[in-house]
Amino acid sequence: MSIKSVFRTCLVVTLTVGACAGVSQAKSKCVPHVPKAGDVLVTGGEDINENATGNTEFFDPGTGTWLTGCPTKSAHDEAQIVVAGGRILVIGGETAKAHSKATDIYSPSTGKFAKKSKSMKAVREDFVAVTLNDGSVLAVGGFDSSENPLDTAEQFKGSSWKLLSKKTTVGRGAHCGAVMTGGSQTGQVLIAGGTSSGESSPNLDSAEVFDPATGAFTATNGNMNFARAYAVATALPGGKVLITGGIDSSLNARDTAEVYDPSTGDFTLTKNNMSSGRVDHSATLLPDGTVLIAGGETSYLAATTKLNTAEIYDPGTGMFTTLPTMNDHRDDNTATVIAGSGTALDGQVLIEGGFFGGHAESSAEIYDPAMQKFTSTGSMNFAHGEASAALIP
Repeated sequence: MSIKSVFRTCLVVTLTVGACAGVSQAKSKCVPHVPKAGDVLVTGGEDINENATGNTEFFDPGTGTWLTGCPTKSAHDEAQIVVAGGRILVIGGETAKAHSKATDIYSPSTGKFAKKSKSMKAVREDFVAVTLNDGSVLAVGGFDSSENPLDTAEQFKGSSWKLLSKKTTVGRGAHCGAVMTGGSQTGQVLIAGGTSSGESSPNLDSAEVFDPATGAFTATNGNMNFARAYAVATALPGGKVLITGGIDSSLNARDTAEVYDPSTGDFTLTKNNMSSGRVDHSATLLPDGTVLIAGGETSYLAATTKLNTAEIYDPGTGMFTTLPTMNDHRDDNTATVIAGSGTALDGQVLIEGGFFGGHAESSAEIYDPAMQKFTSTGSMNFAHGEASAALIP
């Protein structure tokens, strides 16, 4: 069980929200829903009783409704999700009993997950997974079943995982990472922060870069200004990477953010701090190059506050600007830019699920960048906390 689960309030509440908000899907009765391009898949996480789940559904931007899909073959809580080669991979995380190395592969053309999960070479939880420019998937670090940070990485090509021969500069769990999109390190992966000594001791201010051409991990020239675990990394246009929030060694969320510059290998603090300390928030690159920061919580201690606040980071000014509040408090939520749907919602952000009041949520809302406004959608069919979400290509 992750430190996030240990310090989350464990109040179990009975709710009736949406069609099946607290009910697991019956795999034997599933009729596949074949999504359209621009729909948003939401899967897994924890249900309303804090059980790992494979519940899956879709948001349809054309109708503004939630449609139930077939569940994953394995329950995934805190999984990583990536789009690769027209498929969507749901990777690792936690099951009801242990950390997982399962990979469920979803095909949008059939509306189905593959009959059998693919297995990573190692059990991984609180790791980084990204899609590389060649369409393969890289999984780096994380915690093993004994909560030990891993210094290994593996790559998914075609239909299987292969363990890389070269290791990270230090074992890392609860770190963050992003594929750089410009500059001298285009296509390389920045991996930053986390912990090398167990989940309860966030202690790393170091960072490194993975080069797919050589398969090697190389330490950056400079370290981050602060050690941070469970931070969020967002690749910015031009190659820089924004790193926001996370927790310090006292398990309190940081309100600071910093930017990695591949041209120097150094980290620079943003010109102002976020409006609040944030961990387990979302950070989403918008079409105009700004970043939407939404939700999260203020610590991993019992006195934590779930947030309904949001703000925009502008790379042009290096500043955060506070937005109107969301319709719901939520941490461990997802946030996905809608695109390719051919509807008025293209360019807007779907924010869903998370935790509030001691249980997973079934609420969702849309952020409109032009109006700087949050509007609730109808309730999801299931509650999703620490779920995974991806745009259907």
